[in-house]
Amino acid sequence: MFGLPGQGMHLRLDALSVLFLCILLPQIVASALAERRGPVTFWVFAAAMVLTLLAGDAFTLIFGFELMSAASWLLVLRGDARPATLYAGIAMFSAACLIPAVFLPASSLAFMLVLLGAGAKAGLAPLHSWLPRAHPAPPAGVSALMSGGMVKVSLYILIRYGFIEFGAAAQPWWGSVLIVAGAASVLIGALRAMLEVELKTMLACSTVEHVGLIAVGLGIALRAKAMGNLDLASLALQGALLCAVAHGLFKPMLFLGAGAVKNATGTTSLDWLGGLMRGMPRLGMLMLVGAAGMAALPLGPGFAPEFLLLHAVIRAAGTGGILARIGFTALLAGLGLSAALALGAVVRLIGIGFLGRPRSLHAAAAEDAKRGTLAGMGLLAVLCVPVALLPGVVLGMLEPVIALLAPNSAPAPLSYAPLSLGILFALTAGAAVLGLRRFAVRGTREVAAWTGGFGSPPAWLPFGDPLTQPSATGFAEPVRRAIARGLLAPKGVDPAEAYLLLPLSKVSLRLTRVAEHIRRSTMRQRLAFVFGALVMFLLALGLGEGG
Repeated sequence: MFGLPGQGMHLRLDALSVLFLCILLPQIVASALAERRGPVTFWVFAAAMVLTLLAGDAFTLIFGFELMSAASWLLVLRGDARPATLYAGIAMFSAACLIPAVFLPASSLAFMLVLLGAGAKAGLAPLHSWLPRAHPAPPAGVSALMSGGMVKVSLYILIRYGFIEFGAAAQPWWGSVLIVAGAASVLIGALRAMLEVELKTMLACSTVEHVGLIAVGLGIALRAKAMGNLDLASLALQGALLCAVAHGLFKPMLFLGAGAVKNATGTTSLDWLGGLMRGMPRLGMLMLVGAAGMAALPLGPGFAPEFLLLHAVIRAAGTGGILARIGFTALLAGLGLSAALALGAVVRLIGIGFLGRPRSLHAAAAEDAKRGTLAGMGLLAVLCVPVALLPGVVLGMLEPVIALLAPNSAPAPLSYAPLSLGILFALTAGAAVLGLRRFAVRGTREVAAWTGGFGSPPAWLPFGDPLTQPSATGFAEPVRRAIARGLLAPKGVDPAEAYLLLPLSKVSLRLTRVAEHIRRSTMRQRLAFVFGALVMFLLALGLGEGG
């Protein structure tokens, strides 16, 4: 009854589908708890993502993917119409690349079309600049599902066609292209996350960074598999897939928290927040869990994936000639810089937004999030625990997926043991608390605000002197001056916007003017235009045949 005539629609469930369903379903539950009575479009969006992961043929996959695009576009349009036009253009470009690619035989052309189509929808550079605009537009539950779920569905398509469907025709340069795109995404995403002031935009830029990390791991694995180095391929796949699992948990949690902050204060600008940890203590603790994953801190859910990815980069440097060594060494330096920028962004998020004094009346009067939001975030935080403390167990569950993507490989055991470190940290912290209770001086002491304390502000400045507190913009200014001017385009603009979107917008404007001129012309002028176009087409065809 459905699908192509004589073929229908087919569903399948293998190890790769199960993995991405396990990543997606907790996000759907958490977002539904936060949204409570979400619109019908929300459930269509969620069902389309599930259908894409279960697709057993090309038509079903394209149908689910485009239904996901249409539903998410309606949700973005409902939240903010300004980025919806750009998002619609990216969705149409993605469809134009994917639809022919999935029906072509395995070849380099088919892979590049899949990379362009799925990479554009995943937010992979240089087609990423729509993501920091579109993801923050809808409500928090939809933003969480777009950033944690829709991006993973796009990566799922890239993995399935790059490693399984087109695996027999894979070339080492396929992986190199993916590595370059991923490295650019990592640097640009981490830098923009450090510079953005709006909380949801900063989280969206961080999503670009983590998509880049996953792409780097997939690129190393694809290159190593094409070169016959299956052990390196399995190591890189471990890091990439574990990063996808971790990002699918902590990033939706942060988006849900950002939505709760906006509901409580009316803004997500870090320059107007502050002191939220006092009014929203439960939300603040859950945000700390997500922030630990975003910064890849030890004992957090994001540390083990980056640990594996860095080891994969180091091992990949010895698999080629001098150019490979130079390239992977530069990649290692770039990943280190992005890790430092991600840590700075998290310090800025928690230090400016949740600590210190409130910078507005709304921030001072903020109340804790609703039960549905806290329940959804709590579910994701609980699922972060095994990824953070028992990553070896999670990697053991990923072995069927790695065996499917890189057959006959032997995944190396993870040498990072966070559970023992966590126990040691808990014992040390407990001893410190007991020592403080036994030997610390009782009472409180007030000091002047400019010394970093929490002394009582004067009556004419109820939140203290603004000059004594760093703002989000001021906190990022040294990075803007030292790094952003060199990595970003002139005036600190994203390179994709300066060198890709701006020329395309000018071309689109000119085409719009031509179309408007044709619409206003007479019937004779329209027929002359069509006749001239046909003559030019026939002339080009004749010259091509003659050559």
